[in-house]
Amino acid sequence: MSLAAAIIAATGVVIALIAEIQYMPVSVLTLRPDKLGDYMNSPLAIVFNLSLLAAGACFFLATLAIYFTFPDPLSRAIAVVGGIVGMSIALMGIFPINMLEWHRQVSTIYLLSSLLLHALCFADYFKPKSTMTKRVLSLSILSIFMSVALISMLDWNVLDFVACDDPDEHFCLVAVCMWMLTQTNILWCVCLGLGMRKYIIAQQSFRQHALV
Repeated sequence: MSLAAAIIAATGVVIALIAEIQYMPVSVLTLRPDKLGDYMNSPLAIVFNLSLLAAGACFFLATLAIYFTFPDPLSRAIAVVGGIVGMSIALMGIFPINMLEWHRQVSTIYLLSSLLLHALCFADYFKPKSTMTKRVLSLSILSIFMSVALISMLDWNVLDFVACDDPDEHFCLVAVCMWMLTQTNILWCVCLGLGMRKYIIAQQSFRQHALV
């Protein structure tokens, strides 16, 4: 399911981004990802928002698999926080940037829960018999840095960031950090899904040999 979440999210982002660039030539380094869900200005906002909804649902189901596969408290904490991340992704598809107040609240929950999720994954890597791979650890560290950077730029009075609207600018730090966090989370889903698949296959093989 985490692989499905990554594929759906990546496909939706790419399709909406290509349409946005063709419709209104902009630099990716100044375009915030949430602008792709703007029904008033983004030509394929419906595709982007539906992909968020589907990806969030798949992400949530993947965390359920983690919860019931790994019984230790830290893994289950990762599953619970991951479920919150999944629900917030889905809710960002339901409440796009046009519904500004709801979108701000949901996106803030996504940002904070992403930070907590990757912090827990970082801690999980160092526990005995951890199933976290070095790739997942590296992506979690990068996600922590991007999350902290975004939190430091967040205006807590309105739960939003400074707009990247200056046409003369070719670089917007908020947009870059958002894109980095988005792509890192997608790659994290892929690596986590492959890691879980490898673990489940190994467990099944061990049980078959134990029965022989």
